[in-house]
Amino acid sequence: MPHTATAPQREAWMTEDLAELLKQTATGNTITCEQVQQFAARHSIEITKMKPFVDALGITVSNCRGLCAK
Repeated sequence: MPHTATAPQREAWMTEDLAELLKQTATGNTITCEQVQQFAARHSIEITKMKPFVDALGITVSNCRGLCAK
């Protein structure tokens, strides 16, 4: 039986309003690492929570500095 990947689960704090704001910040399906950091600071979100958030939304981070994965 083939393994099928599942999309990352959105957590309760990942509201639809925050998701829409993050999508609006992105260009297409891509957002820069700097934009992710600014978004997290503006919305009082720990930077380490941003990787699962962008993954759940299917957004790619460009110029990643690895801050989200720490």
